[in-house]
Parts: sequence; C-alpha cells; structure tokens
Amino acid sequence: MTWKTQINAIWRICYFYGFLALTRTPVMFLAMFLTPLTFLFFLYVVAPHSLLPFAVIGGILFSALYTGNGMMNDCAYLRLERQLQQVFVTSPLRPMAWVFGMAFSELAWTLPALGLFIIVLSLVVHLTVLSILALLGVILLTWLLATSLGFLISTFFRQLREIWPIGTVVFTSLSVLPPMFYPISAIPAGFRWAAFVSPSTFASQLADQVIGLSVPTISVVPALSSVPVEVAGMVALTLLFMLMAMRLARWREP
Repeated sequence: MTWKTQINAIWRICYFYGFLALTRTPVMFLAMFLTPLTFLFFLYVVAPHSLLPFAVIGGILFSALYTGNGMMNDCAYLRLERQLQQVFVTSPLRPMAWVFGMAFSELAWTLPALGLFIIVLSLVVHLTVLSILALLGVILLTWLLATSLGFLISTFFRQLREIWPIGTVVFTSLSVLPPMFYPISAIPAGFRWAAFVSPSTFASQLADQVIGLSVPTISVVPALSSVPVEVAGMVALTLLFMLMAMRLARWREP
C-alpha cells in the first residue's frame, strides 16, 4: 500500500471510531467533560481562587492524558472481543497505521473537552497566540505519550475483565496524583523532585510555564524547573513510549 493509501486508512479509522461514534452517541460528550469538570468544581469550591488556572490546566491535560485510557480500552476490546486488530495486521494496512488511526479517533473524542477548557482558561488568564500554540504543543505530546502507553498495555491483556482495574490504576495515578490540578509548590520542597517520576509532571509544569503561571524552582534539582529541560524531558519521554509501543507491543496472539 502506498503512503497515500495508509493516510486514507488512518482517516477512515479515525472517522469511524471517533467522529461517527460521537455523532451516534452524544451522551459521550458529557462523559468526557464529567471527571475533569468535577475536579475543577471541587477545587473552585475548596481552594483559593488563585489556584483556578492550575486546575483548568489540569482539566486540559487530564483530557489529553485520558486518551490513553480510551486507547487501551478500545484496542483491547477490538482485539479480544472482535479480533479486529488481527484482521488489520494481516491486511496490507501497516500496523502503525492502525495505531495512529485509533489514536486520532481518541483525540476526536476529547476535542470538545479540550476546546471547552481552553475557552475557560482564556477567561481566567491572559493568553497570547504564542502561549496558545505552545500549549497545543504540550497537548499534542501528552496525547502521543498517552496513546502510545495505552496501546502498549492493551496488547498484553488476555481477558476483558483486566482492562478496567489496570486502566484505572495506571491512568488515575498519572493524572490525579502528580501536580496537574494543583501547583507543585503544594508538595514539600525536599520532595518535589519525586513528582517528576511521572511523565505528566513534565507536561503540567511545561503547560503552567508557557501560559505564564509561577512555577517554583525544584530545590534539589533546579534544572527540572527550566523550560528547555522540561521540553527535552517531555519530548524524550514521548519518543520513548512511542518506541516501546512499536517494539514491545504484541501484534499477534501467542
């Protein structure tokens, strides 16, 4: 198959599992908003309003990160229940076209939530064209990282009952525990470096800085607070997870 045919296949997968599914199940719009809006509302009620921009950034990155959970669920279901992955892998379609088609379909699901949160963010902080473009770059990297991880995990499931608990543990740990909905300054200074064990911390810190929020210096490793290091860390982690998905994923049943 030519590269044009591969791109056409990616678009068709994205359309079928993303845009078409959304139009047929409008309640999914609400489902995509519900969890991050719940966190945002809770923080708005109990936390100082000065922390609201951090919470909105958290909603944006949560939406981007949870594309990985959707990727994991959908790919595992289609592989185990419908045996559809095996059909695509044995067809002239290249395996990575299948992965990117599913990844773009997950992005389509979350676009309404991302759009809403960016509008809310523009109401609480001043956004420039440059800061919006930088924020979109962070969202793109987060989406690539999350969907790569989600697909990789999906290939190791042996039964559907494993999907929910593992997905909940992995993606809740990546999206709720790290400083996404709250500033890293809430963590004691001597332990802030530990937050960078999670790749989502790089994304949240970078997003906070590109829109002009104050980010404290990490006392133990000051370099972790610099934008170039955070960009390098985010890019490196994204490439690492993509490489792992290409090399370690199980494309066929043993």
